[in-house]
Formats: sequence, structure tokens, C-alpha cells
Amino acid sequence: MSRNLFGPGTIVLGGGAVLLTAVLLVGFFLPTQWSVTVELRVDATAEAVMPFLDSPEGWAEWTVWPDSGLTRTGPERGAGAKIAWDDPELGAGSFSISAASAHTVRYAVVVDGAANTLMTTNGTLELEPLGSATMIHWTESGDLGRNPLMGFWGLTMEAAQTRELQKSLEQLGELLSSGSAPSR
Repeated sequence: MSRNLFGPGTIVLGGGAVLLTAVLLVGFFLPTQWSVTVELRVDATAEAVMPFLDSPEGWAEWTVWPDSGLTRTGPERGAGAKIAWDDPELGAGSFSISAASAHTVRYAVVVDGAANTLMTTNGTLELEPLGSATMIHWTESGDLGRNPLMGFWGLTMEAAQTRELQKSLEQLGELLSSGSAPSR
């Protein structure tokens, strides 16, 4: 009795290997970089908005933030203010303010991703004074790293991040309209 080299098991396993290889190859050609911009007009001066932007504690009041494993370093406000986390749900990462002036804040977020891939995000918030109101322009761009599976996530990243940034800005707008100041 002779055995067929291409029996059902070989075909299934071989087909799975070919499919996995094809998925990984496609992933290498998908976008890993993304960029979004959102805006919101708030009825508050730039001076009232800035305390929510130039410190990690201010950000924690209007953005999604890890709940555990936080380590705070650097100055209280402005360039060098940093918070790092090692959260069971969100993983490890850091948020740092790289520059802050009267109307601009620049920041960087680094997250340790799957297979030790670093995912980086850089952002800028610019405040445009409009009398007693302020237009907030928020631009964020990122790089998901060279993991071929992250390219599939990259296909939806711009739309997903636009929704998240808009939701965060709306929360900031609500805080400002209620007259809240960042808690210390």
C-alpha cells in the first residue's frame, strides 16, 4: 500500500502555511504611518485651556489614561513633564511633553507593542485665540512599527484615531464650559 504525499493533512497544513505567508507579505506593504487633525471651538481663553494641555495631570482629566502602574517624572508643567505606565490592560508606555509655549503644546507617546515593537505617536495642540473663545487644532501622527500584522491595524487607524481625538476634545470642551480647572 502506498501513501499519497499530498493527503488531506498535508493539504490543510500546507494551505494554512501559504495563507499565513500571504497575510504576512501583504502586511509588509500596508501603511504603518497615520496622521489626523481635529478641531474644536471652545468658549474659553487660551490661558484657561493651557493648564489642561501642558501637564500630564491636565491631560488625565479629559483623555483616556491608564489607571495603574503610573510613574511621574520631570517638571510639573511644560517640556520634560512625563508620565510612564505599566498597566495590565494597556501595556507599558510613556507620555511626555516635548515643548510648550503660550499657544502650542507638542508631545510624544511611546507604547511597547506586540513582539517588542515600539509604536510612536507625536502630536501638536495649537490654540488660536478668537477673542473670549479659542479654536483648538489637534494634529497627531504615528508609526505602528514594522510588524507586518500592525499594517492591517494601520488601515483603520486614521478613522479610529479621529473619533478618539474628537471625543477627547469634546470632553475638554465640556470641562471648560463648566468652568473647571485642572485638579492638582
